[in-house]
Amino acid sequence: MIAGKLPTLVLGWSLALLISALLVWAGQRWPDPLPVVAWQVWGLVLIPPLLMGVWIASRWRR
Repeated sequence: MIAGKLPTLVLGWSLALLISALLVWAGQRWPDPLPVVAWQVWGLVLIPPLLMGVWIASRWRR
């Protein structure tokens, strides 16, 4: 059972490290701060939890 979850865990961590490395690269390439746009901030704050909630609800067993 644990062996089946290991590839998913490794994939998740690899994806997180890749995104982190891309953000570091982007921060070095474009060092100027980004302008704060309210709708983009709200989208970044609300959309990921909503998508995760939909995903969890779709896999929920009754």
